[in-house]
Amino acid sequence: MNYLKKLTWAVLIMAIPLLITSCSDDDDDNGNSSKNIVQVAQSSPELSILVDAIVAADLVGVLSSDGPFTVFAPTNAAFQAIPEETLNTILGNPALLTSLLQYHVVGGEVKSGNLSTGPVQTLLSGQTVAVDVSGGMVTLNETSNVTAADIGASNGVIHVIDEVLMPEDFYAMTLAQIVGGSPDHTILLSALTKPGLSGLLAAAMDPTADLTVFAPTDAAFEAVLAALDKESIDDIPEALLNEIVSYHILGASVTSDQLANGDVETILPGESVIVDLTDGVKINNANVTAADLKAVNGVAHVVDAVLLPSYVAYSVGTIAEVVLFEKDFTILAGALRKADLLETVATAPALTVFAPDNAGFVAAGITNLDDFTAEQLSPILLYHVLGGVVKSGDLPASGIAETLNGGNIYLGYLNQGRVLVNGLTEITTVDIEKSNGVIHVINRTLVPPALNIVEIALAMADMGEASEFTVLTSLLASDEYADITQDIIDADNITVFAPTDAAFAEVNNGAGLTQEQISTILTYHAAGARVFSYNLVQGQEVIMLNGQTLKVSSISGEAIVLEDKTDDSANVIEVNVHGSNGVIHVVDKVLLPEL
Repeated sequence: MNYLKKLTWAVLIMAIPLLITSCSDDDDDNGNSSKNIVQVAQSSPELSILVDAIVAADLVGVLSSDGPFTVFAPTNAAFQAIPEETLNTILGNPALLTSLLQYHVVGGEVKSGNLSTGPVQTLLSGQTVAVDVSGGMVTLNETSNVTAADIGASNGVIHVIDEVLMPEDFYAMTLAQIVGGSPDHTILLSALTKPGLSGLLAAAMDPTADLTVFAPTDAAFEAVLAALDKESIDDIPEALLNEIVSYHILGASVTSDQLANGDVETILPGESVIVDLTDGVKINNANVTAADLKAVNGVAHVVDAVLLPSYVAYSVGTIAEVVLFEKDFTILAGALRKADLLETVATAPALTVFAPDNAGFVAAGITNLDDFTAEQLSPILLYHVLGGVVKSGDLPASGIAETLNGGNIYLGYLNQGRVLVNGLTEITTVDIEKSNGVIHVINRTLVPPALNIVEIALAMADMGEASEFTVLTSLLASDEYADITQDIIDADNITVFAPTDAAFAEVNNGAGLTQEQISTILTYHAAGARVFSYNLVQGQEVIMLNGQTLKVSSISGEAIVLEDKTDDSANVIEVNVHGSNGVIHVVDKVLLPEL
């Protein structure tokens, strides 16, 4: 050993008492400590993280045994130089931690004078540390320096180092850390951090998991968002986003050389990706652009396109796409999937769908799909679909359209261009066009069979503060006028001019009138035909159920005025509330016949 090397080692050895202050009292005459390696390390506050790691990896017994061992001991500062997430991953995974610590231990006692340049076999099978003693310093694996040498223990020797040694092919990062550290995967990371994907994030962070992730780049996400006319993944329902990301994950670590042509199951139940190795590596139609990014809990392969589960792939561009990818239609999407009708809505060549939004399901009393079987949902959903493309301007003037479940829906063309379906449901958005048809959004789910006009009036009276017909419906529901009510229900075609509560208040709610007179008044508000507002003409006389005629006094645009037998006038303030057996027009006066 030359003079410079001797001087360097002398300096290192002189530093030992400063690092391990409690050793000297237990040293024998030859400088050997009565403490074992673990006890010596425990006596130094600068090695506390190493000690904690030894305990966590359950290696206390091994390193306290007879040995002998040589330990390259990283200081706390060395451990703390590792990125916090990576360090936490290592410390939280006993198997990973054991491998790392075994890589810092050499079998046998190798003191400073016996170290020479070259590989030294460690306790980690097949792994060596590269020692370099040139230049008067001792360096391990080119970057880790020995800062204190030959710290004696009863079962070996410790050399303190300033950098943690990492074995070859040692993958200390999790899949989540790989994604998080990539500038090309910010959208995927954003998806994983959403509350609805917390389970996937936990799996990607779990150092004990075993997964394969096909990781789409930001460019891949941007392309699919553009195709869907979405600005960001924030516009996609989280439940669907969770399923799409799940479709990119295999339930085991599979490197590129382990892939084979054919279907491979993902962690999304019932869904597989197709591996094609004929020209590079393709997953479905996406190219693997970077393979085998290994992590402690699996492997990632970068892909240049977003992988879509089968039911999403066949929905893109169709009516089903609107249902799947809009946050307002998550209940409808769930119902279609439960009833096994999503593919029908996506692949049938020409459809018109009246699509209730989430609030529309709640308005109809459907709040939990678990309350319905697929067989119960199917006729309800098909009742919302017409077998042809019918845009808003082409909705039938008759107000009657047959649906795919064989029943009819009844369209009422109200004032100000509004359209009601089955008397209670309003079309709020029209003509969302897709490749196989058109969607009209409605604010209340349609439940077959359609209501007759008495049922519609009763429902309108039950709508809380919005009710206008409590007096009329109380009369129709009473025993005294049950025959009139039944005649209206039994009629195939009928029109009712329905006075509001305010209208009844003007005639003191019928006080002072006999039952016979009230019966005459009620029958004077109904005609035995479906008469829409656009069928009325000025001067027309409509024959009512009591045999008397009601005159249309004037029509000006949408303004319709009726004249009763007292020559008083009533304004028609709402028109064409259409039910299964007729039409309701709302009037602001009680129409008075000849009594």
